Amino acid sequence: MISAKRGGRYGVPLLALFSIAVLLLTGKNIAFFMFLNTHLSILGDTFWSHATVLGDTTIALLLVLPLLVRKPQWGVQFLFAAVLATLYAHGMKALFSSLRPPAVLSAEQFHLIGFALQNNSFPSGHTTTIFLLAGWLGMAVLSGGWRLAVFAAALLVGLSRIACGVHWPLDVLGGMAGGWLCAWAGIALSNHWQAFSLNRYTPKILLISGIALAIWSIGWYDNSYAGTRALQVVISVISAALLIAQAPRLFFAKTLGSQP
Repeated sequence: MISAKRGGRYGVPLLALFSIAVLLLTGKNIAFFMFLNTHLSILGDTFWSHATVLGDTTIALLLVLPLLVRKPQWGVQFLFAAVLATLYAHGMKALFSSLRPPAVLSAEQFHLIGFALQNNSFPSGHTTTIFLLAGWLGMAVLSGGWRLAVFAAALLVGLSRIACGVHWPLDVLGGMAGGWLCAWAGIALSNHWQAFSLNRYTPKILLISGIALAIWSIGWYDNSYAGTRALQVVISVISAALLIAQAPRLFFAKTLGSQP
């Protein structure tokens, strides 16, 4: 069953939704963006570029896949949550078709890291992804101070989208609420579908997919942020190694167990 306390389930999305309401009522979305974008730039482009790629879907999956293959239920929970988050992010982007900061502000008004993305601003996909991951970890796996740690890390990735100049605060808050709620919904759906037939095969599917994803990330994937290639390769190699280490348990356990 869902292991998180009620505050863990609802506190993050409620905080995000309250903040959205405040920004909408006060009309301070652009002003708050410019304030944060200016002051966050103190930490430098290198820091924020590396922080923001952690919310890239490929990189985030590589971070979590070795953990997902450990238990069938974890894999099913995350698969449900990931489908919901994908539908949420792409559906809302298509619905609102809102403009990003580079399409609204002049280059002199803000600091930009990376490409000047123009459209489909709300919600932030990177933020949705990282808060999906943080929400699932906080509600299904971790306890105590670790929940706060993953929330802080997710918040840092969300802030990186503002520091990079490609998302408004409203976008980040929308991703924060949506990602966390999708994680909760994925866990809830999995709990109500205990006999889901994919349980038996989920770890093997995720392991094979994860190794293939790591190989693609090392050889071909471009996350579009200059100077972050080394981080991407390190995460990919570590993820692949952890996945390969679990292969004997998943594919050869009976054979190994039958040996004298």
